[in-house]
Amino acid sequence: MRDSEIETSDGGPGGDGGEAQRGGRGGRGAPGGVLEDRSACLCNGGDGGEGGYGGPGRGGDSIGIACLDEDRLTTLGVAFTLGPPGKGAISWDQEGKMISGEDGVAVETLRLPE
Repeated sequence: MRDSEIETSDGGPGGDGGEAQRGGRGGRGAPGGVLEDRSACLCNGGDGGEGGYGGPGRGGDSIGIACLDEDRLTTLGVAFTLGPPGKGAISWDQEGKMISGEDGVAVETLRLPE
């Protein structure tokens, strides 16, 4: 890439974590131990506990050039105008404390993993 102008858009915001869900009903019991009168015991499983909130989403990135081989990348005379990265979203932990997702990044070049 030489003598070019690259302009990126804003990174999108992360998605907020979802509400916690109630646990499901326990399953039907299987035959248990045999009593003296040869009758079998059946016990249903217990109900599941309450699930946690969904995790907060990471903010979106604003990347000028993504590449696999940065040794071959040339940016001579390239002007970058980067939009701001997206903000991380919010969620809550089991105690009701707010937690934040990671913000995105704004970078001119990014080497992708192979």
